[in-house]
Amino acid sequence: MMASKMFEFQDMLEDFEDDIQIILTTTDTSVNSGYDEETGEWPGKKTPAEPEIINTRGVMLPYSANEVYQSGGRLTQSSRQLIINMDIPEKAIIVHNGQKYSNERKVGYEDFADFAQYELKWVSVFDKLL
Repeated sequence: MMASKMFEFQDMLEDFEDDIQIILTTTDTSVNSGYDEETGEWPGKKTPAEPEIINTRGVMLPYSANEVYQSGGRLTQSSRQLIINMDIPEKAIIVHNGQKYSNERKVGYEDFADFAQYELKWVSVFDKLL
């Protein structure tokens, strides 16, 4: 029997959800030792595998000017909060309205609520958008 959470917000959050993409990248670890005889570079654990793209919905929120100020430079006006009922690994890329964000950290509420909050950092427009 699954225990219910102290706070259940999923029905309310659905009203504010928007389409997002989550891009998960992994590293091919099949080449993990030695070095390239021609270049002298170590090839181990550097080959990115094909990214996995998840189309889903979540609540994207900007930080207030006060939160940005109090962060001591960790957050900017371009940073966002993501509220979603899903586990997202650090450094995963979130795409929303043509903008890319990197998942920097999880703010854990899932012990007592039915959602997780993530701190997202805006990624440069010069980075290639998948």
